[in-house]
Amino acid sequence: MLSFLMIPILWRYTISAYLKIFLLSVGTFVSVLMVSRFKEIARFAALSSDWGKTGLYAVYQIPFILPIAIPLSALIASILLFLTLSRTHELTAFRALGFSFKNIFTPLLLFAAFLALLNFYISAEVAPFCRRESKQILYRETSDNPLLLLQRQSLIKIKNAYLRIKTHEHGNSTRNFLLITYNESNERLNLVSARKLKVRGEELLGQDVAIVSSLRSNDSNFDPLIIENQGFLSTEAPFLSLALKKNRPRIDDASLNLRMLRHRLQTATPRTKYNATFVEILRRASLSCSVFTFTFLGCAFGIEQGRSPKKRALFYALFLTLSILASYLLGKSFKKDLLLASIILPLPHLIAMLASTVRLFRFSRGSS
Repeated sequence: MLSFLMIPILWRYTISAYLKIFLLSVGTFVSVLMVSRFKEIARFAALSSDWGKTGLYAVYQIPFILPIAIPLSALIASILLFLTLSRTHELTAFRALGFSFKNIFTPLLLFAAFLALLNFYISAEVAPFCRRESKQILYRETSDNPLLLLQRQSLIKIKNAYLRIKTHEHGNSTRNFLLITYNESNERLNLVSARKLKVRGEELLGQDVAIVSSLRSNDSNFDPLIIENQGFLSTEAPFLSLALKKNRPRIDDASLNLRMLRHRLQTATPRTKYNATFVEILRRASLSCSVFTFTFLGCAFGIEQGRSPKKRALFYALFLTLSILASYLLGKSFKKDLLLASIILPLPHLIAMLASTVRLFRFSRGSS
């Protein structure tokens, strides 16, 4: 009767302790992500004068790491929780009150199942949406000003070219502009120079613009040149940016939500595309199930028994964790082989669950 009355207290205690460590771990992973992507966010801030869009772009980066951060945080939280319960002898007290491992694990596993569903929603809906929107907002913000695009050649990837440009007025004007490109069709150089270029609204204005290009000729004794000098030039800046920028956003399977993936499955004609799309769904399901698997794994291998417990159990847990993460990463490599991916993705989960069950069975029998 006493143990039955204490079940709600046990549930609140274990879930609150688990949740504290879990949220701290997720916050740490998100902070590390923001630091690792600070250079990319700073580059976007330099390209966009709108701080609201810069903040939105930074927020879009967070769901990229959450599908992996949540399972790892669940593992860390469950291991640390049961290490603490074991070392403070609270776990022994619970067992002395008549609580079985099933009673102790039930609240955490139910909460982990809820987190698994939440993680599946994030990986299947939120993360693809943020991936598409971040690509679109980056493309839109870097497609307005051609001078900024030219100054940052990594965005347009001009090959075999010499560029001299130094922008002023927050990237809206430049003086003594010079661009020399190599034309592979006729194996000649093209030259564009301007005394001044300025972006005003959606127009690119130029002063003293010179353009030198060449035509293909069968006669090797001379080159037919086209020389054009303009005292004043006006053109549409966004159109020029779109012409310069070749790396337009691509919509791949990772950028599609679950409904789009199901539609692609129904309309995929080549077998390879069908397999790749189906494997992407399996990978997201595997990553979501990792929350439950890692929580059960941490509960089983976080328990310490005896006065001098061995650290071997933590190495087993680490090995099983790495095997699940490796199967998730390798699943993309086998996207053309649906049968092999269907074996590789769930197999480590089954092994981890079986190993955790065996360890708990041995504990319940009184052996470590």
